[in-house]
Amino acid sequence: MKNIFSLVVFIIFFVMFSSVANKVKAATCQDPLGSCLQCDERCKAKHGPTGQASCDRNQLCTCYYTCGPSSPNPPKHKQCYGGAGLCSSACNQNCGQKYPGGSGFCESIGSTRLCKCQYPC
Repeated sequence: MKNIFSLVVFIIFFVMFSSVANKVKAATCQDPLGSCLQCDERCKAKHGPTGQASCDRNQLCTCYYTCGPSSPNPPKHKQCYGGAGLCSSACNQNCGQKYPGGSGFCESIGSTRLCKCQYPC
């Protein structure tokens, strides 16, 4: 009887330890960001310096970032979008000047390439 009780206590302790250890592990989340243009810059602007951007074969950007209990996420800020005219190599810089904390990327609408800005609001 004493051996069974010790075994039950050990199993309960092991289950409790396993569940706590599992919660401490950080999860990797993903966020689809659309076009691959300036993918890495947009990923890092949205999810911090640890965000890792990747473009798939369809030229769609996905941002992978750490989420979960071990890295508390900062409070979510609403993302707003605006425009900065026609696309140029200075699109990101123009958006940063026009919108505080903003970043820019080029997006095709029909045959026209426009500079689109994303910024916290």
